[in-house]
Amino acid sequence: MTHYYCSTFSKGYAYRGLLLYNSLLSCDKDFHFYMICLDDTVDKLFKQMNLKNATIIPMSAVEKEDDELLAVKRTRNEQEYAWTSKASVMLYILNHFLNTDHIIWLDGDTFFFSDPEPIFEEWGQNSIMLTEGKWTKNDKPIVVNKYGKYNTGFMGFRRDENAVQCLNWFRSRLIEWCYVKHENNLWSDQVYVNDWRERFNNVGVIKHMGVNVTPPMIMGSKVSNDGKFVYVDGDRLVFFHYSQFRYFDGNEFDLCGFVRYFSDDVLKWVYLPYIHACNDIMEQIRKVDQDFYRAAGTKGKFITNYFNLEVNENAVEKFPNLCTLLTKDYLVQGLALYYSLKKYCDRFRLWILCIDDTAYNLLAGMNLTNVILISMDNIISRELAKIRRKRQAHEFCWTLKPVLVTYLLKNNYNLDSILYMDADLLFFKDVRNIYDDWGEHSVFLTKLRLSPEWKQRLGIYSAGLIGFKRDKTGMKCLRSWRLKCQKWCYDKQENGLWGDQKYLDDWPQLYSGVKISENRGINAGSWNIRRGCNIHSEGGVIHFENNELICFHFSGFKIINENEYVLCTWKKIPAYANSIYSVYLDAIQKIIPQVRSLI
Repeated sequence: MTHYYCSTFSKGYAYRGLLLYNSLLSCDKDFHFYMICLDDTVDKLFKQMNLKNATIIPMSAVEKEDDELLAVKRTRNEQEYAWTSKASVMLYILNHFLNTDHIIWLDGDTFFFSDPEPIFEEWGQNSIMLTEGKWTKNDKPIVVNKYGKYNTGFMGFRRDENAVQCLNWFRSRLIEWCYVKHENNLWSDQVYVNDWRERFNNVGVIKHMGVNVTPPMIMGSKVSNDGKFVYVDGDRLVFFHYSQFRYFDGNEFDLCGFVRYFSDDVLKWVYLPYIHACNDIMEQIRKVDQDFYRAAGTKGKFITNYFNLEVNENAVEKFPNLCTLLTKDYLVQGLALYYSLKKYCDRFRLWILCIDDTAYNLLAGMNLTNVILISMDNIISRELAKIRRKRQAHEFCWTLKPVLVTYLLKNNYNLDSILYMDADLLFFKDVRNIYDDWGEHSVFLTKLRLSPEWKQRLGIYSAGLIGFKRDKTGMKCLRSWRLKCQKWCYDKQENGLWGDQKYLDDWPQLYSGVKISENRGINAGSWNIRRGCNIHSEGGVIHFENNELICFHFSGFKIINENEYVLCTWKKIPAYANSIYSVYLDAIQKIIPQVRSLI
């Protein structure tokens, strides 16, 4: 028996339509796909692709027979109009293709993993088939009332009186109201479907867990792979709904616009195959029309669930992954940090969050090796935007530290650790010395080594260099830090807090797996330079308190101009520390002309 499917496709969804078609070609031995094109460029592309199991239909053909649908087109955005047209499209197909004894609506961002026969086995003699969102008991009442009980990314209708009656009713409702907003207890096309089992006859709901699986559903499900098929809670995955997935340049992706965390099994077995399929179909499209999709980077795009294909695919060799954040005012110091890393370690990856466009554009123009740039737009949510307005620039930068580390770690399964560093650090030896000290621990901390009075004020540990493994404890600490910093992070003492640092004080007692470094040469800083401090050079290596100096934190260093500097704005640096500061001054003086040449 031939299985009949349909969907609508805008230019932005054209590649997804071809992905869906190809997945059907692989999984359904007898199917036909009605592909409705929302604009002429999509119609032309699909026809050039020679899709043997498809009928390509321009939306204008549907609109020609449905004046009411066409009349509301200008009142809806592209997404809303695609939803509005669902019932009209299915009625058009049933009216024009009389051999089509049923029609299944699939949203364009769905993709098949296995034979769809379980759908038709459950369908049986029902007139209409739906899939219900699988929510937790706590979430279900809220979600159902707000977004609807059923996911309309899949709807099946037979050519019978019950189904046609339902489609005509649905068409009228969609034309009346269908928007991406909540109004009068409605949202999009989904809430209309809530009462169909009472309103219409012979309506069934598919129980198979592998049919129309959505991102929220997959979070609460057990996902497994037997080497041939993917299973969701024991049922074979039939098709997945990649809601709010976004393709950028073939390497960087937003997996989903509203889900925070996926398990590694979901990333590897559900998302990775789709990502590879995306890149393959983009190559096919370019062979037909090389200008159909222009290269699109992530600059200026907010990304909820960041995934980097290269990072996850090319992870045979483990090397340090580090991150920092930069404003235009710290650009010179940030470059000094980068070049010091590069001097002692040839294989590392440095992720730089650029707080402003000036920093991003200048660094992008430099094409620095081993560097991945992240724009502020990628990471700033509405909540963070509100926080930004209430805090000073440096306070907001402190707030962003755990946000940045979370952004990188949460979905990149082969990114097993991140070491965050303030931009005013400089390396005097290989950064891998820190990793040797860190070992297998979940979290890496360095002591500030302050007097009891200052520890009480500023904290025991430094937030200027802090490491997290991508394990349960590391992510738990990171989540706690992120939430607390977003709630309160100011440059003042208040209720036993200061900035982002005091939150770290209790970690060794609260969590197992926290490494507190005893190496005084790691993240030494101006605060450690005091009377009797042992700083000396031996064989070209600087020693700090009997440890080889690995990295130094130049807190309070200020550039006045190309020839004038303040070594520290909050204390006087003694002459016996010149061996440390002269290295930094030399690095800074070499970088300033380089930066000026780019401005």
